[in-house]
Amino acid sequence: MGRFLTFLFAGLCCCPAMAQQSLSDSLQRRLETPLADTLRVQILDQLSRSLMYSKPLTAMQYAQQGLKLAGRTGDQRGEARILNRIGTIFRLTANYDRSLEAHLQSVEVATANEDSDALARTYNNLGNLYSEQKNSPKAIEYYRQTAHLASQLGNLSLQRIARSNIGSEYAILNRLDSALIYTQIAYQDALRLKAPDRQIELMILANIHKRMNRHPQALLYYRQSIPMSVAVKNDRTLSQTYLEMAEVFRAVQQTDSAVRYAQKSLKLAQSAAMPTTVQKAGVLLSELYEGADPRRSLGYLKLASTTKDSLVNEEKVKSFQNIEFSEKMRLDDAVRLEENYRTRITLYLLAAGLGALLLIAAILYRNNRQKQKANRLLQTQRDEIAAQRQKAEQALTELKATQAQLIQKEKLASLGELTAGIAHEIQNPLNFVNNFSEVSTELVDELGEELAKGDLDEARSLAHDLRQNLQRINQNGQRASNIVRGMLEHARASTGERQPTNLNTLAEEYLRLAYHGLRAKDKDVNVTMKTEFDTSLVPVNMVGQDMGRVLLNLFNNAFYAVRLRQKQGEAGYVPTVWVRTRSTPNGVHISVCDNGTGMPESVKAKVFQPFFTTKPTGEGTGLGLSLSYDIVTKGHGGTLEVTSVEGATCEGVGTEFVIRLPI
Repeated sequence: MGRFLTFLFAGLCCCPAMAQQSLSDSLQRRLETPLADTLRVQILDQLSRSLMYSKPLTAMQYAQQGLKLAGRTGDQRGEARILNRIGTIFRLTANYDRSLEAHLQSVEVATANEDSDALARTYNNLGNLYSEQKNSPKAIEYYRQTAHLASQLGNLSLQRIARSNIGSEYAILNRLDSALIYTQIAYQDALRLKAPDRQIELMILANIHKRMNRHPQALLYYRQSIPMSVAVKNDRTLSQTYLEMAEVFRAVQQTDSAVRYAQKSLKLAQSAAMPTTVQKAGVLLSELYEGADPRRSLGYLKLASTTKDSLVNEEKVKSFQNIEFSEKMRLDDAVRLEENYRTRITLYLLAAGLGALLLIAAILYRNNRQKQKANRLLQTQRDEIAAQRQKAEQALTELKATQAQLIQKEKLASLGELTAGIAHEIQNPLNFVNNFSEVSTELVDELGEELAKGDLDEARSLAHDLRQNLQRINQNGQRASNIVRGMLEHARASTGERQPTNLNTLAEEYLRLAYHGLRAKDKDVNVTMKTEFDTSLVPVNMVGQDMGRVLLNLFNNAFYAVRLRQKQGEAGYVPTVWVRTRSTPNGVHISVCDNGTGMPESVKAKVFQPFFTTKPTGEGTGLGLSLSYDIVTKGHGGTLEVTSVEGATCEGVGTEFVIRLPI
């Protein structure tokens, strides 16, 4: 579908979540009943279609089931449609290369099977794909092929869609006369079909006339579309119609009508959860009220700004979901390739083993029939040994995979702790930016008033204040940028390159981030932090990211220990964590100490073992200290030691981790 007025089609296609869930539940229940294979493929395609907007990963799983079934049963019609569906899901998740590949496979299967209906629908989706890639000429080419095949099939509904899409693409190319012609033809198709959603074409026609500055004709089409949107209770399209009319009224300087329709659009958009329309209506109302009522103008502007922020967050969530979907598809492909490889190897081994067995049996049978019983026993033992070996190899493979997953989980947990701290750190400069921005807005208004009065002295004073505010905004923006840059450096995979690093700065930074991460999870907790940094410490060559992970892990363990003791309700207890650095003739020492619960000897003896943890299930992987130990000893040639007595204080012989690094 063309990019021009895509919101209209999206508004009509967005069903309520309850209805969509009801449809998918109904289709899933049908799958549980005995069905012919071709009908099962169709239901899997329908189920995938019902979920591809809200749950693309689940939709892809159903589509892949349908594709396997269609391939196994030789259902080429079903295979072409499923491939087309898979291409659409890839497009919705921004996997454009794989979308094109799936659609072209669908074209190949449909062409070989002379399935014109599947071919026409696939061409339409290829047009949608090129439209999203902003390649309007290529999109129009595919839409024309769709219209041609739909004409041969007598499918007026598909012809209407193709013509509307062609009109939209011509509008994008600013060929408004051509856009008008195709859209008018599509509207006539909608009239012949008695389509309940023909307000789509009316809206497109209105917008084309609006762009051609034919405002009376635009308003006429908008008004004609309103009863249809009301009849189908489509508040999304109706809200957009009111917004477009408001813009036309503003263009012809009918401010009162513009305000009225913009307010109606805003009200419907808020009730229909349309943040984009809410933001546009808010901006329009702010501009309309700017001269007449500054207070209301500012209110609508704030509404638009807040809505815009929510849209940015939604885009981030969608981007994350698309990345997650792509990663899942990549992992599934890797699993399939590995399974195919294992299957081939197994077949080769089985073939080789079978040949060897037959050869041995033939030789034994030919040379000595009396030894057959002994040989059969020997072969049985060999088979048992091979089976045990295969089980052992499989267990080892699964163990290595589990270990790799746990190591990755530990790294992600570390990044999560860091992220919580970063979020707290970055909030302060953002608050400054917001506050100074609001004050600057008020200063601009006052500056305008003073200039209108002709009071240049006061205006210069206000301009000076405004400049100071902008400098503060810039300073805090730079501060936020530095914080984010530091986070990205932590998240980036380590290159293993050692660089001179100030241990005092590194320890102080990660201590602060670990504490903010703790506070982000539990705002009621308070821990006293005491630092004793040796100012004469020289920079040490190390991998800063790796050593930062070690310190973050030690700090998190210390905070966990003091929180655990605090929960015991001990009177007069003050949770405290000490961090000390010290220079020695042979290197540097870093000490992380707490007055928490301590560790018994049985725990201390195992504390650096992989997968050993005293935390409840789900709260720890048991890899944190093991990885830290490897980073310090193997990665930097140092030592990591622990001293702890259960129930003691850190100032005596309490829990203390000491890192010793050579210079």
